[in-house]
Amino acid sequence: MKVNNKIMRDWMVFITVVESCSFSIAAKQLYCSVASVSKSVARLEYTLGTVLLSRNAHRVEVTSAGVVTYKRAKEIQQIYYELSSEVCIRDASIKGRIRFSTPSILCEHVANRWVYDYMCKHRDAHIHLLSRDRTALTVSSPEFDDLVLKSGLINSPDLVHQELPAMRFLLCASPEYIKVHGEIDTPDDLARHWIMKVDHPFLDYPLTLHNERESCSLGIENHTQLTSNNISSLLKLTLSGAGVCVALPEWLVMKYVRRNQLNVILPQWHIPELPIYLVWRYRKNYSNLFLDFKKEIELRWSCLLVEGVD
Repeated sequence: MKVNNKIMRDWMVFITVVESCSFSIAAKQLYCSVASVSKSVARLEYTLGTVLLSRNAHRVEVTSAGVVTYKRAKEIQQIYYELSSEVCIRDASIKGRIRFSTPSILCEHVANRWVYDYMCKHRDAHIHLLSRDRTALTVSSPEFDDLVLKSGLINSPDLVHQELPAMRFLLCASPEYIKVHGEIDTPDDLARHWIMKVDHPFLDYPLTLHNERESCSLGIENHTQLTSNNISSLLKLTLSGAGVCVALPEWLVMKYVRRNQLNVILPQWHIPELPIYLVWRYRKNYSNLFLDFKKEIELRWSCLLVEGVD
């Protein structure tokens, strides 16, 4: 048997593919790409020197060698879990250092509080919070941190992606702006207004808006528009009555909507939601700090989408 430093993960991937009878379902369950799953199975087959799975366009079939391997893999998996549990029981303390990065808008408004609260609860935990707005990170990027909260997938077999609840966007304007410039009842009405656009790779203009019955391409051709990747500055301009902003994160603006400082424009029309992921490098072992802090971020993100910022 050839030595492979990813062998434990390859066993887990193989087991998941066999039990789900699908590479795509396995990839979803493991928070990684289909290409990553396929590569793990191919690597395991190369290591063992035999074909384990027969693939075609419609289904995955387990070969005779695959059946034997699956039985042994389950035994290996059980031993691994028992060993991991035993080690964790011996040292269940939350301590150490990790680097956590988020987009700047989250660092500015919420992530700093998340980290502060966590470190207050766990005095031996040291979290280095970094602001990262770059979207084209790769596993080889020197700035790829221990845990990354970001939008979009990175296709790498060495990275794990955990999908979080998607982020919603809103079109907003101040009540003062609407009072002066008139109500906006349809997407076409936006053509006569000053528009401020959020510059983000996911927001591919013209945006497609959806309601319960139809979709609409939001093509604004007038010259009264401003584009920026600084969401905080666009929020301040919108609050000041400068125009209609397309599009602000719902979690960021809902407190201003509740205070009647902002109006939601065209509330029956919806912008596609932004996929959000927690991303980290695959490792053989994860510290208690990493696992616990990751769960904390999952919870805080879900609460943020429901409650917004204070």
